[in-house]
Amino acid sequence: MSDLILCGPCGNANNNKNAEKWCTVCTEGLCIDCEKVHNSIRTSRNHKLKSIEDNRQIKDISSSLTCKDHEKRLELYCKTHDVAVCVGCIPSHHQTCTDVIPLRKAAVNTRNSTALADLEDTLTRALLNVHHIITDRAEALKNIDCQRQNIKDTINNTRARIMKKIDDLEQKLLLELNTKWGNCSSEATKLLNRLKKSERDLNCLKEQTSQLKSLASDIQLFLRTRQINEAVFKEVETTKEEIKSLFNYEIHLELQSSIMSLMTMVDQLGKISVEKISITLPFNAGKVDQADIQLSVPEMKSIDSIQVKLKKRFNVKQKEDEEIWLSGCTMLQNGNLMIADYKGEGVLMEYNEDGQHICNIPCSEPPFDLTVIDNDRIAVTYGHRKYIQILNTKNHIVERKIKFDKDCYGISYQANKLFIIIDDEIVILDIAGNVLITLTTDCRFYLETTVDRIYYNRDHTVQCISMAGEEIWVHKENFLVSLGGITVDDYQNVLVADAESNSLIVIQNDGKSSKTLLSETDGLNRPTFLHYNKDNKTLLLCNEDGSVALYNVE
Repeated sequence: MSDLILCGPCGNANNNKNAEKWCTVCTEGLCIDCEKVHNSIRTSRNHKLKSIEDNRQIKDISSSLTCKDHEKRLELYCKTHDVAVCVGCIPSHHQTCTDVIPLRKAAVNTRNSTALADLEDTLTRALLNVHHIITDRAEALKNIDCQRQNIKDTINNTRARIMKKIDDLEQKLLLELNTKWGNCSSEATKLLNRLKKSERDLNCLKEQTSQLKSLASDIQLFLRTRQINEAVFKEVETTKEEIKSLFNYEIHLELQSSIMSLMTMVDQLGKISVEKISITLPFNAGKVDQADIQLSVPEMKSIDSIQVKLKKRFNVKQKEDEEIWLSGCTMLQNGNLMIADYKGEGVLMEYNEDGQHICNIPCSEPPFDLTVIDNDRIAVTYGHRKYIQILNTKNHIVERKIKFDKDCYGISYQANKLFIIIDDEIVILDIAGNVLITLTTDCRFYLETTVDRIYYNRDHTVQCISMAGEEIWVHKENFLVSLGGITVDDYQNVLVADAESNSLIVIQNDGKSSKTLLSETDGLNRPTFLHYNKDNKTLLLCNEDGSVALYNVE
C-alpha cells in the first residue's frame, strides 16, 4: 500500500514492521512492542498517541512540526509575530521578542477555545455564503437564458407579424390589381369585339360584291351596289366613331415609401443591448480575522472589577389591573429593546433605549422568550403551547413555525443554530427546524450560549456544559432559590437574576467564585429576565412588576 506506515524505531534498526500507533510529538509510527517501550520511558510516556487509521485521515491536512529554515522541531511560539519557531529561529529573528513561550503552552485549551469555534462558525458561514452566491449566480444565468429565449420569441413573433402584414397587404394589392385590370380588360375587350364584328360584316359585304359582279345582271348589280355602298359607309362611320376615343392602358405599381424604406434604409430588425447592473451580495464572514488566527483561551476578567451603573429605568405599557410577567427580552441589532410578556396579550413590545414605546409586533399567542437571528428575524418560544416561530420584525410575517411534543421555554441563537429548553432537555436545531442534537439536562426555564458553551440554571445552581453536553463546571449558591434569566458577558462571566432574593449576581467564567452586583436597594423587584449586549456593553434587566432597567457594564 502507498500509505503504509512503518515503525520508526524498528526502521532505525533495519527491521521493517508495520506501525499500529502514531506519536504526534515524535511524529513517527510505533509498532505494538515499541508502543510499550514508548509508554514506559519517562520522557515519552505523556506523548499523545493515536491510531494509524486516524493519522491517515488527517495526514494531508496536518501542519508540519519541522522548521523550514533550520530543519529543527518547532517547540516555541512567538506571540509578537504570531508564529511557531524552533530554537534556531530565536537568535536570527526573535532575539528581541519578550513573549516567546513553549508551543505546548500556547496550544493549551485550543480544542475548546472560542477562536476555534469562531473558525468553525466562519467556515460554516463562508460555505453558506458561497452556497447562496452560487445559487444567486445560477439564478442569474438562468435569467439570462430566459431573456435570450424571450428575445428570440419576440424576434420570431415580430417576423411572423411582419410576414402576416405583408401577406395581408399583398392580398389587398392583388385584389386592387385584379379589379383595375378587369376594368381595363373589359373596356378593351368590348371595343375589340365590336371591331371584329365590323371586320366580319365588311368581309361579308366584300364577298357579296364579288359574287354580284360575277353573277348578277346589270340592274341587280346596280341596285345592290348602292345598298352595299350604303352599308359600307355606315360601318366605316361607326368604326371611325369608335376610334375617336381610343385608349391604351398601362398598369403601374408604386410601392409605399415606408415599404421601400424597410428594404433600403432599415438594415436590421432591431438592436440588442446589454445593461450591466451592479449588485451587492451579502457575505457574512463571521469572526475570523488575520490578527486573531492564534487559537488561545479568552482573556479572563476578574469579577471583582465588574460594576454596573444605571443608564435608564422605565415601565412597560400595560392595562390597568392586568397581570404581567416580563418573561423574555433582548436587544435588536438597531439598539431597540424587544420584550415578551407571557401573561399579556399576544404581542412583543418594542422600545428604544430611552424607554419610548415604538410598536407592538403581533404574535399568535403570548410569547415566553425570544432571541435575535439577524437584522430582520427573531425566534420566539410560546411556553406550554409547545411551538416556536421565526418572525420577520420588518413585515411581521411568520416565516416558519416549528411544533414540539413538549413545552418550549428558554431560547438562544448561536452559529446558525437555535438552542431551546424543551421540558428537561436542550434541543439544538438548525434554522430550517431540523433537530441536530438533544442534550438531556436538569434545566428549568432559561439558557444562554456562547460559541463553545451552554449555560443554564435550576434551583440553587448554575451549570456550564460544552456543545456536546459535557459538564465544564457547576456553581451553587444556597441563597439562590428562584433563578430566572441568565446571560454571559464578553469574558464568559455569567450573570444570573434571582427573584426571591432580589439579586443580580455574577459568576467567574471558571465557575469558582461569584459576587452580588445589584440587590433590592438598587431597585430590583423580583427580577425575571436579563440580556447582555456585547456590542454596547449594556445589560437589560426586567422585573416582575413591569419595570425595565438598562445598565452600563464596566
